[in-house]
Amino acid sequence: MQFSTKRPGAVAVLVTGCAVGVLDGAAALINAWLRSGTPPERVFRYIASAMFGNAAYTGDGTMVVAGVALHFMVAVLWSVVFFVAYRYWPLLHGNKWVTGCLYGLFVWLMMNLVMVPLTQAPPLKFTWQGAITGWLIHMVLVGIPIVLLTRWWYEKFTAKFP
Repeated sequence: MQFSTKRPGAVAVLVTGCAVGVLDGAAALINAWLRSGTPPERVFRYIASAMFGNAAYTGDGTMVVAGVALHFMVAVLWSVVFFVAYRYWPLLHGNKWVTGCLYGLFVWLMMNLVMVPLTQAPPLKFTWQGAITGWLIHMVLVGIPIVLLTRWWYEKFTAKFP
């Protein structure tokens, strides 16, 4: 398979989103299993419940697939947001580690305080342990990879951005 070079930014965002989707998804599955023995199927049904409500828990395997697809769509979305913001907001060109951690925290806050409450997914019980674990996962496995891959792309394909 060969990707078009007419829109290398779109390919970069898609690759970044998929990489982050794998990292964050693996962390979510491991965390759910270690904390409460929750199987992977249940994690992805919860994600699908954002769109399908309680039907996600009683449906067949297509609900699991829908949860996986929705998870990756959200990961790509957050990659798009940073990729575009990076172009127009020079503050994001600073320390990549700090920027990555702050972006990961921003993603966690937006997902948990804005996006998920607007969906049909049942609210999860807040615990400080869960919040801190979520912050760390999002800083290390979402924010930092998005920042590193975005910076790499801009350095490789444009002379205009640092």
